Amino acid sequence: MTGAAVRSRLVELRRQRGAARRGQELLEQKREVLLRELLRRTRLRDESRDRAVAALRGARVHLRDAETELGQQTCAAAALAQPAVASVERGTETLLGIALPTLRARFAPFRPRYGPGGTAESLDQAGKAFAEVLPVLVRLAKEELAVRNLQRGFAQTVRRLNAIEKVILPRLDHEIRQVSSALEEEERDEALRRKRWLAATERGSPESR
Repeated sequence: MTGAAVRSRLVELRRQRGAARRGQELLEQKREVLLRELLRRTRLRDESRDRAVAALRGARVHLRDAETELGQQTCAAAALAQPAVASVERGTETLLGIALPTLRARFAPFRPRYGPGGTAESLDQAGKAFAEVLPVLVRLAKEELAVRNLQRGFAQTVRRLNAIEKVILPRLDHEIRQVSSALEEEERDEALRRKRWLAATERGSPESR
């Protein structure tokens, strides 16, 4: 490889190392942003889960009261008579290239659609309690999906950052040292050749006789 080719290779390696350093900085920033958001959404997910558990527990208490008063078959028939009271639309928002699902839901207020005969206030309370659980469950589902996607995105970012820090940059630094050493050796050889040429020229010149 000629001296010019070695210098060109050294310039290219340094350019690649500079690009890798910039990529490293960007990934470090992305990792920090994702970590903060992951911690925030995990907290929201846990809070939503606690609210959902409490709401479901309360709704089941009302249902048990209604089943005790009316029987399981009557309560099951009443549940089948109720139309759907919610509609959910799924969308997506992004954070640093990571898709975060959004859930937009509309809820109709609970109105008993089963016949008044053979029912009781406990059944109405159970129906209302379960209807009130729905928004909480939708919120929980939204935060759960967000946490899962953020975990995947965070792990992928960490893997890429590790690849730059532990593979790409060490390899580039090693190649730069090798090429720099070869260039220095080439320059030393060239300097020695010039010195010898000058010495030979001086010995052969009329002034040296």
